[in-house]
Amino acid sequence: MARGPAGHIEQLPSGSWRVKVYAGTDPLTGREIRFRKTCKTERAAQIELGRLLEQASAGRQPDSGVTVAQLLDQYVSTAGWDVSTRESNLGYIRRTFNPALGSLQVRKVRGPILDTLYARLLRCGNLACTGKPFTEHRNIPDLRPDPLDRRVEWEPLSCTCGWW
Repeated sequence: MARGPAGHIEQLPSGSWRVKVYAGTDPLTGREIRFRKTCKTERAAQIELGRLLEQASAGRQPDSGVTVAQLLDQYVSTAGWDVSTRESNLGYIRRTFNPALGSLQVRKVRGPILDTLYARLLRCGNLACTGKPFTEHRNIPDLRPDPLDRRVEWEPLSCTCGWW
């Protein structure tokens, strides 16, 4: 069960006052989130305690159930990309990230998962690749000139304007 913000004030050997506020745990790292502030007087420390408690209670924790696809959708809607960059990045997201990581919760994406993804992408950019030898992943037309073709290179394949 998650605790809400809690804090206390302690006097230091120097005579100053330290304010500490516990603001929960970071869901990604598992570490405690604490706000600290040192003040000269006890009265200033009490005011600072109220300020830090308000700050801690206003801070939102990340939604633990959000998926990578949802996070990417949210990011794409706010990213200030040019048109060509937007199209390229949407293609990467659609072809690579959503099939591989889209259904995973963000908090579950860790180093080994990313290492496996990067290793597969280094082997072949197509995640559907089975690794069989001589597999062609691109549909590139053969643009070599045909030696039996008698047309001049600049002549169009067909002309409908009647000029030819």
